[in-house]
Amino acid sequence: MEETNRKVAVLIDAENVNASNARQIFDTMSSYGEVIIKQIFADWSKPQVKGWREEIANYAMVSYHQFTFVSGKNTSDLGLVIQAMIILYEKDVDVFCIVSSDSDLTRLVQELRERKKVVIGMGGRTSIKSFVNAFSEFIYLGEDIWHDASPEPAKPDVKNGSETKPEPVEPKKQPAPQPQKQTPKAQKFTFEPDKLETMKEIIERLIDENGRAFYSQIATEMKNKYSDFVPKNYNFKTLRPLMDKLLPLLRDYEKVEEPFPSNPSSVILSLIRKKKEPPKK
Repeated sequence: MEETNRKVAVLIDAENVNASNARQIFDTMSSYGEVIIKQIFADWSKPQVKGWREEIANYAMVSYHQFTFVSGKNTSDLGLVIQAMIILYEKDVDVFCIVSSDSDLTRLVQELRERKKVVIGMGGRTSIKSFVNAFSEFIYLGEDIWHDASPEPAKPDVKNGSETKPEPVEPKKQPAPQPQKQTPKAQKFTFEPDKLETMKEIIERLIDENGRAFYSQIATEMKNKYSDFVPKNYNFKTLRPLMDKLLPLLRDYEKVEEPFPSNPSSVILSLIRKKKEPPKK
């Protein structure tokens, strides 16, 4: 099945995720297929979910209300579970996206994956590892470097019910402004030591078996072990720049680029062991 033909359901626990992440959520999930179901769950009487009300209209989401009967208890996750199971058995959906950091949803994720569904998680860095690793992939929110928030327009100064108009100033002639290219904010690159050691073990085994470790094989095996091994979580759009950034940490290996047999304009990327230089006499 082509990825672009996949049917996607996005289920959001609004009490667990900030509304400022809405754009990242839907922009990301549109790359997985056609988002046909957009549902969001909360006790809408709570002031902390007020920000989501505008986003519900912007992204044409279906909202579900769940009353909170016990103070301090998030009850929207139960409504999310019920709707997820209804979608599983009644709708034609290939990919589920669960937007929450609530580990109580772990069993739901496991059930969906047991039913051969791809399950993408989206939540904060504070999500516990057992919850993160239950997903097919887990993407951290609030770290999308390709989206820059637009500044809000200045509000007029209102005094005594009327606007204060500024005094007219004669405009000065200035050269036409040149369009500037927006660049993402620089962020320090970090890679977890346990993942680095696991990657080295995978590379060694693949080289022993095939003579080289292809990038695609490395990525597949890493994702099987760590569902959050996703280029987006390291501020890269694709695997290649992430691997290039990791090369200085993989000192025993070097990159090989070979033309793809059926398409010479494309390349196959892999790693091989560096040749050891003979000792100097």
